Amino acid sequence: MKRKQLLLFLFCFIFSLNIQAQKDITRLVEKLLASTPIEEDLQELCDDIGGRVTGSEANEQAVEWAYNKLRVAGLRVRKEAFNMPVLWLPKSTSVEVSGALNFKPSAVAKYQAIPNIYKGEIVYVGMGKATDFDALGEKIRGKFALVETDLCLDINGLFAEYAAATATEVAALKYGAKGIIFMASRPSGLLYRFITSKTTDAGQIPQLVMAREDAKRCIRTLQKGGKLQLEASIQAQVGGEFESHNVIAEIKGSEKPEEVVVVGAHLDSWALGTGANDNGCNVSMLIDIARQMHALNIRPKRTIRFALWNGEEQGYFGSWDYTKRYLADMDKHIMAMSVDIGSGDIIGFFTNGQAKLIPALDKVLQPVEKLGEFNHVNVPIVGTDNFDFMLQGVGNLVASHKPQVYGLNYHASSDTYDKVDLKSLKNNSAIVAAVVLGFANLEAQDITWERMSRAEIDALFEETKLEYTMRMFNVWEAWVDGMRGQKK
Repeated sequence: MKRKQLLLFLFCFIFSLNIQAQKDITRLVEKLLASTPIEEDLQELCDDIGGRVTGSEANEQAVEWAYNKLRVAGLRVRKEAFNMPVLWLPKSTSVEVSGALNFKPSAVAKYQAIPNIYKGEIVYVGMGKATDFDALGEKIRGKFALVETDLCLDINGLFAEYAAATATEVAALKYGAKGIIFMASRPSGLLYRFITSKTTDAGQIPQLVMAREDAKRCIRTLQKGGKLQLEASIQAQVGGEFESHNVIAEIKGSEKPEEVVVVGAHLDSWALGTGANDNGCNVSMLIDIARQMHALNIRPKRTIRFALWNGEEQGYFGSWDYTKRYLADMDKHIMAMSVDIGSGDIIGFFTNGQAKLIPALDKVLQPVEKLGEFNHVNVPIVGTDNFDFMLQGVGNLVASHKPQVYGLNYHASSDTYDKVDLKSLKNNSAIVAAVVLGFANLEAQDITWERMSRAEIDALFEETKLEYTMRMFNVWEAWVDGMRGQKK
């Protein structure tokens, strides 16, 4: 009799806990959809602090700003230091074209271009494919290769641009080009900046992004037989290894505090714009979720860590450091999520080769099913802070969004507060909160995935042909050499 009474008590207790967990999600979603400081926070981060290149004064201000926002909200928060391998802070890029034309086009240097004054003849190389360089052969040696680009209007265009630029770099180095001038893939004079795939090569060649309209003017002149010379002055602050910081806030688990769910957004940005859709909007989102969860006194079963990463744009160095710092605890990391594709409506999640996440994901999305139709994509993606969790075999998600204006303004001077879809951002905060709290409260039987081994991760990369993409982002060799990710 006593045994039956005990079992009945345990059943009722567990049932009541599950009911409370559902009530907590409902309360949290309702609060996030109501009036909160998310918009004011975003405006402060973008307008008052501005672009936040890792290592810059603005970036350090952003770290303090985020730390204080979370501290004042009552969260347990800390700054975790890590080392960045190299400092490169842009100052200015000025370009003059002379010869058949004489004008000053708008242009910027790509990341880690060596400060100097560069001079040379410009040669048009079409779309910059290997066959374009092969056709010119030695005619390209010692000259600046001017590359035409397709318009980029969405995230698919971004990945296509990265891939095309990588192929161009390889061919340009093969034929001894003095430098590369990429026609901007955005209209209306928009300029932007991102890394090259050869940032660690000694003696790398300078790479420029020239305003689309100016580059087309040059191309038309070259196609008519005109000769053009380029003089470019690149100014930047450069240095060696330096210290940066992630900002980590934590809500301790009530039943299984040693098990962890991580949700992250990167605090750093490029500085042509003010880092609004990439990725200030999602930084302000995570701060708001953490703030409201604490204010409602929600106690998840597992520990939730809100991570504002640094060094993402240069190669996810902050999140990489986290996986090294907590390496002994990786088996206890149930799920890691990255939110980093702007403020368009969340339409599902990338599950990065771990299909067993999908049933649990669908389950935790049920409380917010009215906020969208969610379709998940089970392919591994490279380009944000889920990456090193994927290399560690941890179940990981990346929020998938409607394009909104993300691709057009990506890393560009136009990535400003006014481009953020504030209504979608509010809805997205409720969706992300439901997923994070839902995973933190999952019953053990719903966790059907396990940490992947290195062999399984290798097989995933082989199956999905991910090597080229990883090489594009300068992370393949570190995986192959065992510097990053699972050792066995």
